[in-house]
Amino acid sequence: WLVCTISMKPTQLPSTKSCPAPLSTHHIMMPPMNEAMMPPRRQYDALNQQSSPAVTTEMPIPACNMPRRQNSSDDDLLFLHPGPVDLIYGAETPLRTEVVARHLSSVRRRRKRINHLSLLGSELVNPKGLFKLLGKKLKKFNVKELAINQIPSMNNEELISLAPFLNATKTLKILDLSGARFDAKALQEILCFFMKNPSLEVLVLGDNECVGDEGAAVVSSLQEGRAALRTLSMQGCGVGSFGVASISKFLGSCPSLRMLELSNNMIGDAGVELLAESIKSQSCQLEYLGLNSVEVGDRGVLVLADAVKTNRSLTSLSLQNNRGITSFGAAHLLKSTYNTQSLQSVLAGNHVLTNLNIRGCSRVGESLLKLAEDLLSTQAMATHQVIRFKVSKYTEKKGNGIVLEGFDSKLLPHILSFVAQTNGLSYLFQSIRSMPPLHSQYELSSKVEEVKSNDFLESLKTPKRTKMVYELFGSSFPRQRSIMRHQGGRRANKHEAPMKSLSCNNKCKNSLSSKK
Repeated sequence: WLVCTISMKPTQLPSTKSCPAPLSTHHIMMPPMNEAMMPPRRQYDALNQQSSPAVTTEMPIPACNMPRRQNSSDDDLLFLHPGPVDLIYGAETPLRTEVVARHLSSVRRRRKRINHLSLLGSELVNPKGLFKLLGKKLKKFNVKELAINQIPSMNNEELISLAPFLNATKTLKILDLSGARFDAKALQEILCFFMKNPSLEVLVLGDNECVGDEGAAVVSSLQEGRAALRTLSMQGCGVGSFGVASISKFLGSCPSLRMLELSNNMIGDAGVELLAESIKSQSCQLEYLGLNSVEVGDRGVLVLADAVKTNRSLTSLSLQNNRGITSFGAAHLLKSTYNTQSLQSVLAGNHVLTNLNIRGCSRVGESLLKLAEDLLSTQAMATHQVIRFKVSKYTEKKGNGIVLEGFDSKLLPHILSFVAQTNGLSYLFQSIRSMPPLHSQYELSSKVEEVKSNDFLESLKTPKRTKMVYELFGSSFPRQRSIMRHQGGRRANKHEAPMKSLSCNNKCKNSLSSKK
């Protein structure tokens, strides 16, 4: 026995039946064949001369000359494995209603369950009859996923034909009706589905300009705040500011929603402002917001930047190809995640939003675009790694040290240790040198002669004095890792244990050497 998987088009299969079976990705077990059992060579030559591109799928070759099993048919390909059945019809052959009816009858006869049903750009011979059949028969199966994608012939009448199934189902989790031509009137016929379905998690209505603001209002009636919806895509649905008003209300009352795609709609600044108000709500747990090519300008971006400062759930915000955004608005938006005014402002920024995409905004300066690209590199990092990346980038930008005013003195050893670990001792020296009052926060030993604040900068110029001040900072909190290394290898750091005294005489030196 052999496992035969061949890449061919469904129309190219020399089958004895006129109607093709749905696409299947199962490996078919067939007996070994000799040359006499193989199809003629001219059949393969004719297949290779087809002008249309082939679809890569793993299907058997039901050739005319191939020996077939007894009591088998093309429908048996659907039931090679136990469990639910996936019916996926492609765009290569015209799909007839009787073919789908035969497949549904076979599934019903074997008491199987349909997990996934897809019409992916299929050419329907009789659209009205097919959708009436689906609306009537699918009620008998616990269908979880229904995708009717890129079928322009699906208009109001076809969607209304599906209403008996949609209004009755309680198991459907994914519904994809993108690329159709129905409007809000047809959505009103399945209003019961939107209001009472307890299991719907993904709803895709993209690439259908006929939906409009009225259709957005119908979709927003999903269970009136009790929905389990996690993904809502209305890309290119002709939604304006009035439709966004309905969606923003739904966004504030649906804590389960995680992804919202509204790209390629004429939302404008007014619609983005409404969305920003919903994002500020504590009940909003949105993680992705797509606003590509929505004609938003600086006014809407400024309001959105204020909302991002307080929101801690949004991880991805896409604003690509919005020509109304200038460098002024982009700078304020980037400040919400990376404010370089001071080290405190860097730490207080939003470190959850790691995917802020402003590509294609032609009026934004190159320096801001480069900064946005650098911040995009933190998408796969944990929160503490994002903070380290931003602090390191900030310390590299500050050539004369960082300002440490406003921090608690107990935190300074941690900050200075991090600066030394990340950027080296030279940045640590510059940071200490940039703030002379930092010396007064720590009490020196009585045996060391007091140094006036005016002479503090001069005394730090000597490496010995700089090392001693650094040891005083580290002595207030024990460290677990050492940042000081010797040419011959790692040696024990002095501030790993609290220092009892600092003295320059020989007795103090001998005690320190004994501790080493």
